[in-house]
Amino acid sequence: MNNYLLNRGQDINANRAGQGLLETIIENLSLAQWNFHLNHTNFVNINNLVAIYDSVYCRISFVFSLQQTPRHDELVISYGRSHAQNEEPYMNWRGKNNRCWHNILIPLRFLDGLSPSDAVHQSKTKNQSPVFIEKFRKSELGVRLFNEYPPKASIAMHSAIWQHYGQKLFALFDLRNPKLWDEYEAFVKEYYKLLDIKASFGPPYENIC
Repeated sequence: MNNYLLNRGQDINANRAGQGLLETIIENLSLAQWNFHLNHTNFVNINNLVAIYDSVYCRISFVFSLQQTPRHDELVISYGRSHAQNEEPYMNWRGKNNRCWHNILIPLRFLDGLSPSDAVHQSKTKNQSPVFIEKFRKSELGVRLFNEYPPKASIAMHSAIWQHYGQKLFALFDLRNPKLWDEYEAFVKEYYKLLDIKASFGPPYENIC
């Protein structure tokens, strides 16, 4: 674990914090196993440090915000298909504006074989994450890492997700596998129709690419 993120002083340096982010990612995620390589970084704004890794299947984005204390540091991890643009949440695809970076929750509900109605029941009625995430968060490792440093816990959780779901997770985002994505897109559209919520800004939630 890079001590700079945990033991920083008053003189915060964005580049050093960015390097600390990269070290934390490398220490806790099996990038080489899945052939991910660093493609893009932006270490200018301490409240919006960005690192994006690519593989032949998909992209993964880490957006880190350093807060007043390490306990409150924020890390957002998103997945994109190969056409997702660096640091741009939306893009035009097939004649409409779409969301091109994706939270892992709905993909896992889909890969778990839930129907859209079951996924809504899990997320809204039971107020739960996918089963694997719930188990990780409650595990001894998950609790220990979260208490140690929440961003580290998030990265380690994604590492566990990769090991559990394997290639089928990355295949979902693969542009060379349009049939599976079409199935997922239909799932997402029905999911948000049943959830009955509308986006307050940007494209509709069901517009994905």
